[in-house]
Amino acid sequence: MDGYEKDIIEVTGCSQEDAVMIEHIMREEIFHSTLDWQMAAEFNRAARKAAKMLVADRGVYEEYFRLTREAYQRMRAENEAETRGKLR
Repeated sequence: MDGYEKDIIEVTGCSQEDAVMIEHIMREEIFHSTLDWQMAAEFNRAARKAAKMLVADRGVYEEYFRLTREAYQRMRAENEAETRGKLR
């Protein structure tokens, strides 16, 4: 768990799994940027707003993360298969 996730959990009281999605929402939909330059008050407001967005559209975000995990696992498996093929 990174520092942002810990901060998000403190601000919102969410689970660690939700903190990952909230951080993504903050980066991609609220700030359209990194979180590094945010003042504490801005970060906290954005975390609360992102938590509300997650609640409102939970199914959409969970599906996005499910598909992202599947794509990552597929790419990783393909890379491992390719690496094994080169070692033979």
